[in-house]
Amino acid sequence: MKRISVVALILAAALSLFAFVSCGEKEEVKAPDGMKLASGEDVDYYMYVPETWRVDRSDLYTSAYFSSGDATSISATAYGVTGGVATLEEWWKSFCEEASSVYGEFKEVDTKKAKLGGIEGQEYTFTAKLGEQQYNYIITAVIKDYYVYYVTYTSTPDYYEDHLEERTAVIESFEFKK
Repeated sequence: MKRISVVALILAAALSLFAFVSCGEKEEVKAPDGMKLASGEDVDYYMYVPETWRVDRSDLYTSAYFSSGDATSISATAYGVTGGVATLEEWWKSFCEEASSVYGEFKEVDTKKAKLGGIEGQEYTFTAKLGEQQYNYIITAVIKDYYVYYVTYTSTPDYYEDHLEERTAVIESFEFKK
């Protein structure tokens, strides 16, 4: 009788452990061909980057870069919409004011309609200097569930054109978790 109780207890513990582990199973995510998942579990989107890029994950954002030599990177950020900011235009105005205080020679180049994760938004192109280094930027932004989600492509002028197709692939494959 004692043996049966011990076996039953072990079986019950094993079943409980199995149930606990299976409840926490991760969703299987399939990256597009030639790309890998860059975003972590703590964000509510999937961002894929080229397989050759290096990934840097954080609880607050997703970032990847091509190499330390050419200083090209792409990152995704979610920014809580508060304080009267209700549109992308208002967010962008606030972003520009803040960026102008950090970067030198901040210059807006272009704004056009764009999509991110199937949501209509805007694409902002600008240049700026950080210290003595000039950078080119493209930000693709949308508002979803009281957050501005934006993906920022950053590069020095020398490498800016080299990775634009990869940047387009990142934007086109970006998706929000269901």
